[in-house]
Amino acid sequence: MKKQILLLCFALISLYTQAQITVKGVVTSATDNEPVIGATIIVKGSGNGTITDLNGNYALSNVSADAILVFSSIGFKSQEIPVSNRTTINVILKEANELLDELVVIGYGAVKRSDLTSSISTVKGEQITEVTVGNAMDALQGKVNGVQVTSGGGPGTQPKVLIRGVTTVNNSDPLYVVDGMPVGTNINFLNSSDIESMEVLKDASAAAIYGTRGSNGVILITTKKGVSGEARFNFSSSLGFQTLSNPNMAKASEYEQVFKARYINDDRTPMWKGNDNITDAESIDWWNQVVNKTALIQNYAFNVSGGSDKLIYNLSLGYFRNNSQYDVGYWDKINVRLNTEYTFNRYVKMGFDIAPRVESWDDTPNLFSSAMGMDPTTPVFKPEEEWVDNGYSNYERSRNNQTHNPAGSLARQNAHSREYGVILNPYLQLTPIENLTLRTQFGANAHIRRSDSFAPQFFIDALEQKALNEISREMKEWLDWNWTNTANYRITFADKHNLNAMLGFTAERFAEYQIKASREKIPNNSEILREVNAGTQNQKGEGKTSYNTLVSYLSRIMYNYDNRYYLTASLRADGSSKFPKGNKYGIFPSLSAAWRLTSESFMEDQEFFSNLKIRGGWGRVGNQNIENSAPLTLLSQSDYVFGLTPARVTGTSISSVGNTMLKWETVEDWNIGVDMSLLNAHMDVTFDIYQKKSMDMLYKKQNIYAVGYPDWNSQIWMNIGSMKASGWELGLNWNDKVSDISYNVGVNLSAVKNKAIKFSGDGAVLTGEFNQDKIIRNEDGGEISRFYGYIADGLFQNQREVNAHTDEHGTIIQEHAKPGDIRFKDLNHDGVLNEKDKTWIGNPYPDLMLGFNVGLNYKNIDFRANFYGTFGNDIFNKSKGLYGGTGGSNVYAGTLSKVWTGEGTSNDIPRLSVNDMNQNYTRVSSFYVEDGSYMRCKLLQIGYTLPYKFGGNTELRLSFSAQNLFTITGYSGMDPERPQIGNDGSVIETGIDGIAYPNPRTFLLGIDFKF
Repeated sequence: MKKQILLLCFALISLYTQAQITVKGVVTSATDNEPVIGATIIVKGSGNGTITDLNGNYALSNVSADAILVFSSIGFKSQEIPVSNRTTINVILKEANELLDELVVIGYGAVKRSDLTSSISTVKGEQITEVTVGNAMDALQGKVNGVQVTSGGGPGTQPKVLIRGVTTVNNSDPLYVVDGMPVGTNINFLNSSDIESMEVLKDASAAAIYGTRGSNGVILITTKKGVSGEARFNFSSSLGFQTLSNPNMAKASEYEQVFKARYINDDRTPMWKGNDNITDAESIDWWNQVVNKTALIQNYAFNVSGGSDKLIYNLSLGYFRNNSQYDVGYWDKINVRLNTEYTFNRYVKMGFDIAPRVESWDDTPNLFSSAMGMDPTTPVFKPEEEWVDNGYSNYERSRNNQTHNPAGSLARQNAHSREYGVILNPYLQLTPIENLTLRTQFGANAHIRRSDSFAPQFFIDALEQKALNEISREMKEWLDWNWTNTANYRITFADKHNLNAMLGFTAERFAEYQIKASREKIPNNSEILREVNAGTQNQKGEGKTSYNTLVSYLSRIMYNYDNRYYLTASLRADGSSKFPKGNKYGIFPSLSAAWRLTSESFMEDQEFFSNLKIRGGWGRVGNQNIENSAPLTLLSQSDYVFGLTPARVTGTSISSVGNTMLKWETVEDWNIGVDMSLLNAHMDVTFDIYQKKSMDMLYKKQNIYAVGYPDWNSQIWMNIGSMKASGWELGLNWNDKVSDISYNVGVNLSAVKNKAIKFSGDGAVLTGEFNQDKIIRNEDGGEISRFYGYIADGLFQNQREVNAHTDEHGTIIQEHAKPGDIRFKDLNHDGVLNEKDKTWIGNPYPDLMLGFNVGLNYKNIDFRANFYGTFGNDIFNKSKGLYGGTGGSNVYAGTLSKVWTGEGTSNDIPRLSVNDMNQNYTRVSSFYVEDGSYMRCKLLQIGYTLPYKFGGNTELRLSFSAQNLFTITGYSGMDPERPQIGNDGSVIETGIDGIAYPNPRTFLLGIDFKF
């Protein structure tokens, strides 16, 4: 009996050994028969897997004889192959024809890329993490057609994003949706390493499903999810520094000469303070005193993902920090994200995502202008014998101008904020019957911010002091939630008819709570006393509660016949608490269609096109970017003075005027496009033309001057404006492989014209302050944000030219002009220079935007290069006034050789003058306008993946990157990109260079370790 049992055991062991085999083979590409490196082979339904080596070979042990192997690789179609007791399986993977079959996230769903009928661009996570940035949108420059991204410069500054131009003055930022949850118009909080992909919905036929939220375009962000299989770990890091170019200001000797020449040229005695004939050895380089040569930037990300056929998970941890170029000012954030999904059975699936974060920052000062204009003969500190106990008072006052000591301003900088936040996003998905998917998702975005600031008491002199120190603390809390319910039904009938229908309902609430307290006169500036309670005078407090709600009903139907003819229609109804009764709801429809010619029988025999699709769409989206109280007339506290002996009495008055007739702003657009893949799928081409037009634009109009209304400058919201954006986009991408070299080259070209059909009817809208004048004039029927001023027609070279600049009666037009002054054109020929002689002198929006991207791989070496530029845009360069030394400010080095000093010496930079009677530097004129065209190298990166394996599926890549390495431009200011962000992000006030924080060069070492 024992012998029989023993024989049975041996038989079972033998059977088991035969059932568990090792499968080997090679994976190659069907296109060029080359090995596919890094292809994944997994036993279906298990965590057992491996990847191919540099020669495409693989070996997978412990494989069941009846198992199914799944072969996959990026850019190729996956294959499932039964083992059938074989030990050698060679596989040829077919390219996915530019991933036409990959799923693309659209609003409240996903479809195959081949089924798209709208203009949607996709950017993969690996393209975003090529660059090290705090906000993922900075990585999109030049990579998505029709999307203009302007980087903000300093730490934590949000980039400005415009999708297909401007159609409203009410916040032109797109809506960001993370994993189906709308999160507003800023994604600073998001860790770039967590992003799997971004989809940019550019036209209304795609964005209309978001209704009121989609008027400026929608960006859908999908974060990384787990996959079945053994746990995979990934650690990546980049560490480096940033630098800014020194603007090269004049040293003490040249500054003295310029200062005195301004007086001497006007026959005045120089009002010079300090020693005469000062040497450069005594010069103070204020730029180097306050601006550091380098600033640290660092980024770390750790990720683990895996799962089984039931539970998949993805856990990430990230840290990012960016110091400013000053001793104070930084931004950092810590991100944690856990995405999980559990499949109970084929009917029920549930997921839970949580993403806590901590952000903190010291406010970054803006001292570049002071550092450039400060008197270089002034020392940083007063003589030691004049020092007092209050260190803030020991800084020296500028001797020859009114610029505040930038080193003292930097020392007094003390403002810090910290924000704690979390996003919760659980969902439940049911499939009660085949083809029907029901999903409910409840997302919450909560964050709390504490901001502290302290302004110390100091006295440098009567013009640079603060009599009482001041402390303040502000607490803000935001709690937004979104409840989304959708039903999707997909079916294919009669083999060729494909239908995808969706119905949904959403409810959203946005709440903000704020309180602030401040006091003055703390006993001293000591750090330990910097608490509001320590203040003894002028106690102030304020607070508010603000919220609004939105309910929406949505529907969409997508149909295609035989993968040839496509039709998509959607309808959304939004109801907002921001609008008055009777006008709360807006209806936003869309319709789009496409025709795939390569699926037609007459295209079967041709080999030129592998894909050719024509598409067109129309749709409407809405805008509700107004104050919650816009329909309401509100009262607030006011002070009145009564009596023969004046006494102040507290009362109430109207603080804002409401409009009970307000309704939705609507943007209507149409789009026509073509998608092509040709030359054996090596070349991809996308072309679009479009037009967007707003109707009933919400505009804050000047209120009537009437008794009982707030003040002479009060405004009221009305539906009276309209704007239009028209443009085109062309995307070209070539990818190929030659021997061991694979490469891709992409070019994105786009252009858009932004036109104001009507603003308010009150006349031109003037913005952009300059010496009690305005730089920008927006008027009905014209392009927006154009510069408006006098035309500078060179310099008078001699008195004869001054005398010859007359009207028809011989009257000298510029009676105060002298040789070396600017000649301004008298456009209406009336002999007088006044407002009637102003005209359009520049346009800040580009005629063409260009992105150029190159990728190359040779064995274990990879190379990336990204370029971005704009062409045809103008900049109003305020810093050009530094050549004049106005107000005694410092000037650019070399000014003496550039300004007019005699006939023929210059025809651009006018003579030095302290009086400036000709208003060379105080008029808004074309003298300040420069061509802002530029081409910038956004990224150069070289990487090397070590060929050695440390066990398992390990991979180690090292890289070196340079960001913003060089810029090709004729612009003389510090940064041609930075002025494209308007004041507070305003789209009708852009293109003015007021010496904002420029974009720095960044040099980084990176490591990416997968195991």
